[in-house]
Amino acid sequence: MALILYLATRRPHKLLKGYLGEKLQWLVPWIMITLVSMIVLLPSYFVIRTLISEALSILFKLRISLSEDKIIETLMNFALLTDFITDNEFFWVKVPEIYGEFAENYVDILNLDSIYGILSNASSFILGNIELPTGILMNLFFALLVLFFLYQDGKKVERFILDNLPFSKQLEEQVGRKLTAAVQTVIRGNLIISILQGTAIYILLWIAGISSPFLYASLAAFFSIIPVVGTSAVWLPIGLYILFLENNPMMAIFFMGSGLFFYVVLENFVKPRMLDKKLQAHPLLIFLSLIGGIKEFGIMGLVVGPVTVTLVVILWDFWKLYRRELILNKGHR
Repeated sequence: MALILYLATRRPHKLLKGYLGEKLQWLVPWIMITLVSMIVLLPSYFVIRTLISEALSILFKLRISLSEDKIIETLMNFALLTDFITDNEFFWVKVPEIYGEFAENYVDILNLDSIYGILSNASSFILGNIELPTGILMNLFFALLVLFFLYQDGKKVERFILDNLPFSKQLEEQVGRKLTAAVQTVIRGNLIISILQGTAIYILLWIAGISSPFLYASLAAFFSIIPVVGTSAVWLPIGLYILFLENNPMMAIFFMGSGLFFYVVLENFVKPRMLDKKLQAHPLLIFLSLIGGIKEFGIMGLVVGPVTVTLVVILWDFWKLYRRELILNKGHR
């Protein structure tokens, strides 16, 4: 992750080095580490805290919504649907008994004792498969330490590696530019498009007056990376909720129509310009790399997965260029 952050921030790092001059070069790594911490780590902390807070709020509301009175009230509001599902004339008499069996089997999963376990598992998924909190702190410390030394001596490391490769300088520089551009494109493409998708859904949720908008918007940002499904995993069920439970067809049509519009525009017009063409990788490969990255690295897989598959594609191109260079050299002989 430190290497990815280093490659993604090479341009501002280079600009800062040029601005400070030779005498203040020792300050550059410290300034860059501070900026990365402020831009990446602090927002991540507040995002996770907000997600957990809103998840707790939803669990408590769900607990209240599953009370016997609320369930009977909901069934009464949809009497036609209930009559369609069952023609048992004693259904309403049996509702308390059915609810008792349901509560005994399922409602206990929402008690206070299990909320911590649910959120703990969720936070482990968000942050990756590492122990809390010591594992996070240790991984974070070593990542920042490696990043610091890359900012300090990254050029020397690059030069050492390139000088020991049996390739022409022109070929090395070409591949180096491709690698840097690929990482920067993943950061700019995947993450920015996901954030834009989540922001669009957040605005729609705010207009519709839905509670816990940040949690739903975060889910929309995550689902936006899945082809075909996308943000519909969020705006479709919420739109149906607005239509049937809140009995507001105009708002439901506006909400679902706007959600579809934003997804289509960002996914089919904006994202290809920022991501697919520059990465020269098929969207299916990018999607599979995202799923694999998330499975192995948690939320960091959003970056690690596409970067890895892009490196494979670039190295394959590198091999083709190297072969062509060898053939040309043999031809000249």
